[in-house]
Amino acid sequence: MKQWTKLISILFVGMMVSGCVNTLKKQDAFPEMYTNTLHENILIAPVINKSTSSEASEYLNSTLAEPFVNKGYYVLPVPITTEVFKGAGIIDGTELKGIPFSTYKEKFGADMVLFVTIEQWDTNYLVVAGNVTVGLKYVMVSTQTSKIIWSYSNTVVVDTGSNSGSLLVDLIATAIATATTDYIPVAQQVNLRTTQSLPVGHYHPRYKKDGSDMIFEANAADAAKAFSE
Repeated sequence: MKQWTKLISILFVGMMVSGCVNTLKKQDAFPEMYTNTLHENILIAPVINKSTSSEASEYLNSTLAEPFVNKGYYVLPVPITTEVFKGAGIIDGTELKGIPFSTYKEKFGADMVLFVTIEQWDTNYLVVAGNVTVGLKYVMVSTQTSKIIWSYSNTVVVDTGSNSGSLLVDLIATAIATATTDYIPVAQQVNLRTTQSLPVGHYHPRYKKDGSDMIFEANAADAAKAFSE
């Protein structure tokens, strides 16, 4: 079993970028992050789950905070804020639509609120070919200006197929690998890759110094457009 887990972990297919693949500087893509407006702490809103997996939100919630902390931000404790939202009857982020962004500042003291949408969380299996696809969109909004200050989309595909040369062996191996995929590392991989586009925060040594770093333009624009629709 260990060899199939190892196989999954090393077979991540690179980030899939559809359409335009132009690059641009972070400071050009996200100019609001380089203003004097305070962007110190983040409230992570309940995940918006558009996938067919009922457990996807739980997998994702357990991995969201760490990459943003590593980028130099203070993330309001997710277990606590989740319980606060649940107490108000809010389980899915779609239920927050229409709430003024300033409310998150007033109620939580948050400088920014992060909305994450799960677009895909699918397991595909066909004889000896198998893969797991996780697609996410991230949108960060300032609670002080109500502007989108950062957005990005990313998709990771994990290949769970086998190619030993024996059809029977490959069929069994693919079925096992696909069925036992650990989604936590998959979610961690998506979060890690996506947050590379995020300008670093107040607690990072490169704060306000990473504006010339390059990112993929299409991924930033697609997430913002989807959020605004």
